[in-house]
Amino acid sequence: MENSLEKALSTDCGMFGLWDYNNYKDIISYDDWEEVFLEDQDIIQEIKTNRFVPIYIHSDGCFQFKVKINEPLTERESKYVLDKSEKYLFCTDGDAYLSGIEYISDTVKENEGIKLNLEKGYYKVTVYLIEWDKEPGAKLDDGEISPDALPDFIIKLVKTDEVNQEYRTKLDTFDKMYM
Repeated sequence: MENSLEKALSTDCGMFGLWDYNNYKDIISYDDWEEVFLEDQDIIQEIKTNRFVPIYIHSDGCFQFKVKINEPLTERESKYVLDKSEKYLFCTDGDAYLSGIEYISDTVKENEGIKLNLEKGYYKVTVYLIEWDKEPGAKLDDGEISPDALPDFIIKLVKTDEVNQEYRTKLDTFDKMYM
């Protein structure tokens, strides 16, 4: 299992999510998806089951994500954290994805998500919003993003047995709005 994965992902729904594949593998049509994820209160219920962690930014588009498993942020990453979520609790059977919420289904294409092969169990999840463009050299002279630039988001998962404490269950990932 890799401890760090990085990829650009997109959404047209303003929301990404970390989700347990086995819990949602029966979603094979839009009608199936709609029953679980159409209304905010339905999504909040999924968060409370610990099978879904929202990265809700209220903005469509393509963003760079880095997933870190049982690994701290580097000094460089920590320096450019704009905000971080309270910890969510995530439970997985081992197969998990990070994708735009609209891609949650029995089949996820390579370009739609990051597949995570995790150890079965519970994870504390913290979502970091990175101010990558504040780092000197993040943009090249022509305005393009440097291949060495930090990601927009870092999702940190830490294996835990601490399930009997309070975790974030809010739909909005951050208490402030940025996008």
